[in-house]
Amino acid sequence: MTAPAPTVTSLEIMPAYGQSENRRKVDPVLADLILAGQSAQAYVLDGMRTVAGTAIGVNGAGTTAIDQNVPATGLAGFTSPDVAPSFTALMARAARWRDAGQGQRGVIIGDNGFGGQLIDAWDINNPTNPVGRNQLYWMREAKRLADSMQIGLSCPYVWLFQGTSAKDDPGADYRARFDTAHGQTLAQAESLFGARPRLIVVVNGGDVNTIGDLYATPATQYRIGLDYDGIIATWQRAYPIEDRNIHINGQAQLLIGETAEWAMAETEAGHAWNITYQVMKSGAQVVVGFDLRPGETLLNRAGLYDSFGGAATCPHYGFEADGGIVGVQPDLQGDSVTITLANPAAGWLRFAHQVQDCAAMADAAGMTMSAHRTTLFGSHSRASRYLPGETLWRSLPGFRGTFQGDIFRPEDGT
Repeated sequence: MTAPAPTVTSLEIMPAYGQSENRRKVDPVLADLILAGQSAQAYVLDGMRTVAGTAIGVNGAGTTAIDQNVPATGLAGFTSPDVAPSFTALMARAARWRDAGQGQRGVIIGDNGFGGQLIDAWDINNPTNPVGRNQLYWMREAKRLADSMQIGLSCPYVWLFQGTSAKDDPGADYRARFDTAHGQTLAQAESLFGARPRLIVVVNGGDVNTIGDLYATPATQYRIGLDYDGIIATWQRAYPIEDRNIHINGQAQLLIGETAEWAMAETEAGHAWNITYQVMKSGAQVVVGFDLRPGETLLNRAGLYDSFGGAATCPHYGFEADGGIVGVQPDLQGDSVTITLANPAAGWLRFAHQVQDCAAMADAAGMTMSAHRTTLFGSHSRASRYLPGETLWRSLPGFRGTFQGDIFRPEDGT
């Protein structure tokens, strides 16, 4: 059966590199909050099947190949009880259009990723994993259907919330594999839509126990976001974890998606979003500067870890240095932090990149927080659209690197 034609006149699609943290949570209560008032703006591809004959819904085919001999039959309304960061970002985007009187603009929702997959899964030349081939076919089918309905379809963004599977891989290895897969997505989008989408990044990591793990992916993804002129929406470490491992609950997924859409909206309005950093050292004194937005300062959310092990798990606002730190003084009315090193010849410095086990540090609901910690944020915030009493925050970039004399060499390679 062919699904009824959408009522919108334009649609957006967003391919995604997403593994378990970006995979949907079945939460009808949260889903209803997102769907309220905008169901006529969100759609999914209908009619596709896997090579095993299983119908494919909004959550994709996983690691089973889509049967490319079975075309999509239409665009069905998105009515899923699922919550996922990329879903929420697009739904919040549609809600913003609706608020602006642009209810004729809509989105196509879909996630072709799967839990535990390396970024290699999105390489269409991967002989054993069809995730990348599935995603590009999904994009092609969406364009074919939109054209047949005379609906304009665009692809302004591609989503990256992936990387836990690579927490023990060198950053350069992850980067090389990402570049390969991402290059294929960009080429497909340019061929179909006439333009390359902008990368939007939720920086991965870390889990509640980072002892023994390399965790090069955060710095690598930060650099990927900048190098591709992308938007670094937020950092996963700023959100509670539900399983004493790495996974966030539906509420955190919703807040991440909302924050990403806030980042999209600000960038589209010509406002700066990405926060970058600089490290300047002179002997025992180090000044870390953060490039904040006009009118923004640093903010210390002092009680952030009170229920998750307390301040002892995040000394010196999350800064650590070779040989120790005598003191840290943030300029909370400005954009810098001054650090006094115990060892003027310190070999390394890191921020929000701790090696520690916080797995036992749970609140009354059993939630934990990442081992990567800081209480410092950008001061600009906004209220959640969907969750009363919750706030969207701007996370500072975490980093680690080495000193050569007074010169700082960040791990991300700049």
